[in-house]
Amino acid sequence: MLQSHLFIPTRKQPPADEPSKNGQLLAQAGYVDRLHAGAYSWLPLGLMVLNRVANVVREEHAAIGAQEVLLPALQVPGVWEETGRWESLGKEVMYQWKDQSGHPFGLATTHEEVMVDLVRRGVQSYRDLPQALYQIQWKFRNEARAKSGVIRGREFLMKDLYSFNVDANAHAAYYQTVQEAYKRIFLRFGLNALVTEASGGSFTKQHSHEFQVPSDAGEDRILTCAACGYAQNVELGESNQCPSCKAEAKIVKSIEVGNTFNFGNTYGDSMKLTAVDTQGKPQPLYVASYGIGISRLVGTLAEVFADEKGLVWPAAAAPFAAHVLILGSGTTGKANALELEKQSLARGHAVLVDDRDVSAGFKLKDADLLGMPWRIVCSDRHGEQVELTERRNGNTKIVPLAEALATMHQV
Repeated sequence: MLQSHLFIPTRKQPPADEPSKNGQLLAQAGYVDRLHAGAYSWLPLGLMVLNRVANVVREEHAAIGAQEVLLPALQVPGVWEETGRWESLGKEVMYQWKDQSGHPFGLATTHEEVMVDLVRRGVQSYRDLPQALYQIQWKFRNEARAKSGVIRGREFLMKDLYSFNVDANAHAAYYQTVQEAYKRIFLRFGLNALVTEASGGSFTKQHSHEFQVPSDAGEDRILTCAACGYAQNVELGESNQCPSCKAEAKIVKSIEVGNTFNFGNTYGDSMKLTAVDTQGKPQPLYVASYGIGISRLVGTLAEVFADEKGLVWPAAAAPFAAHVLILGSGTTGKANALELEKQSLARGHAVLVDDRDVSAGFKLKDADLLGMPWRIVCSDRHGEQVELTERRNGNTKIVPLAEALATMHQV
């Protein structure tokens, strides 16, 4: 992909009206553009990152037997009134209004009720179970604290999974299966997310589990224990002692990138979600929901990995495997750049080729700002070799083109 053909409106300085680090960097690098607090336009590079993150999530969900669906964002009271959440969420975070005919509508903040209604009309017996259905969809929250860039938005991309089972043990086992899948997802992006015990909030009276990434940019505070690995959100009670092993613990700021809620048979009871068991008797189903903020995860990667020069994307999220810079006007450097592009595509990876007629300093600065995992400089000065730099640590070496290809594609 030639950079001269892409819409990448980089800026010399971050926007003055953006308070968060991730929002500043993503806007300065031309990944997003803020329309207003909590709502962003995702530009070509930003959308590439969103899709890369979403596809990793899809791969790991396919591996645990989850099926992708897409539910309406536009909601009516109906099923929400069965649980009482049309009123409670409407008072807290749900955008609600009446249309020109006086009919009430809302924009979905979550989809438990709608998914439960779908399953109760499509499942009759234990033979139809278990089911695990998920979607990746834009959601909306009347957020009062939309000051954290794409980490806390009024409009955000979310993955929400819902599991259904008539057997309590199988239900508990799948809950653990999803948690293990979550760990793999975050590790693929280089994040060691801590499984953190937390309140169920407005979703359930049972404790939930959050996946928290320690960061000074975080709005949450969690208690972490180095001795046993236990973590707990301080909303459950502050202490300097680990509730699990009683060792000394510490409190750190963190960003919540995922959560899991075990509802048990709460929805089975409140929404009459049942299925006939092996004895022919109707039983309430066990339900759990599992969320990952896709756009929030993008913001988290920007916060955690960026340095003073700009963004630093892990390979799993980067829009391109490498940023190839053509420096000078000679023919050898340009030929090497185009050969790199050709051979990378043959290996299933796209690279961004900076072919613009601008200074070398401008290209190098932009490359640092955009944050691809590798930077490859092609110029006549290096002849048939290229300059290969790893963005995350700045390590640079002059290598043959074939070695550059092998190094950047070994990840």
